[in-house]
Amino acid sequence: MPDGNPAVPGGDAASEEEIRELIGRIQVNQQRMDALQQQANLVQMSLNDLDSAIKALGSLEGKAEGQELLVPIGADSFVHARLADPDKVVIGLGSSVSVEKSLGESKSIIQGRRGELEKVMLDTTGAMEQVAAELGRLQQEAQKYQ
Repeated sequence: MPDGNPAVPGGDAASEEEIRELIGRIQVNQQRMDALQQQANLVQMSLNDLDSAIKALGSLEGKAEGQELLVPIGADSFVHARLADPDKVVIGLGSSVSVEKSLGESKSIIQGRRGELEKVMLDTTGAMEQVAAELGRLQQEAQKYQ
């Protein structure tokens, strides 16, 4: 009869080391999955923000100068405003830098950003699938030691 823990095949120190290593790899992959999920959530929030901006810019099309609008300020609240120039949009470029662009240019910039984020989301979900597959493989391996 072999020495050691009967639940561990062979029950020797090498098997215990393999178990510790396996547990470590599972934990690393779980942490990676958590980080990827957080990244996916942030990317989705950014995509939603860009969709709102595209929708808002679309609502300006065909509006006349001086036309009264309801402008969303958040939390389902709005303010009344008059449109000064329906074809001028101040768009953020990053690092607290903004420029004035035409309505069409602004929509194009925002749609381009959205396309880039969609690629990031695809990469992130692809990485999540790879990590999930690896976790599944590691968990099957762990079954051998139960």
